[in-house]
Amino acid sequence: YGSIVMQSIIEEKSSRILEVLVSSVRPFDMMMGKILGVAAVAATQIAIWGVLIVAISALLIPAIMPDDILASVEAVKGGADVMAMASNGVDIEMVTAMASITNTGYIAEIIALLLIFMVGGFLLYAAMYAAVGASVDSAQDAQQLTTVITLPIIVAFVVTMIIMKDPNSPIVFWCSLIPFTSPIVMVARIPSGIPMWEIATSLVLLYATFVVCVWGAAKIYKIGIFMHGAKPKLKDLWRWLRY
Repeated sequence: YGSIVMQSIIEEKSSRILEVLVSSVRPFDMMMGKILGVAAVAATQIAIWGVLIVAISALLIPAIMPDDILASVEAVKGGADVMAMASNGVDIEMVTAMASITNTGYIAEIIALLLIFMVGGFLLYAAMYAAVGASVDSAQDAQQLTTVITLPIIVAFVVTMIIMKDPNSPIVFWCSLIPFTSPIVMVARIPSGIPMWEIATSLVLLYATFVVCVWGAAKIYKIGIFMHGAKPKLKDLWRWLRY
């Protein structure tokens, strides 16, 4: 979704539409309108997925589950002694997993947190993609700059592999707080039952970093949309930030 923002800005810049629009709208307003518009599309898609998942959890899975397993699942939800159930030959791991899957309140909570982190992560990365799109003339020119942006995302996906073994390891903990990796790593950690203060701290850092990135992206955007021909480097973007 962030690359959609970048590609849209590159196309408008190439056709010189932005130079016409900027005569009646502030560059910052144009950038934020584009970011928030695509964010609404992304959030809507996640919300639709969430509604479907909750519906499957609440209606479909219980309907197709055998009666004996459904009874065991309901017993686990009601706080039954799992050790006693295990001694009677019940597969506790399977029943516990099914109890989590059919717990609509738990599923809805996970999806709500996913949506909050997704929106924050999108806003953060879209601001950077918007800055890149405004500073180049073509998608090919943007490759060098977008590589820097995508590196934290790659790191985040690699770290999520560690979560399966140890969701509280130091590298996982810090990557779940660092704003550039937290939208992926923290969401992957939440099902393991981490303290709420870690989730709250991660969200505060994520949205605070978004505000800072928007401020910087707006400065680059205001200058970049009028620059043509020259292929900018990272040092050029840094110089524009200081103007």
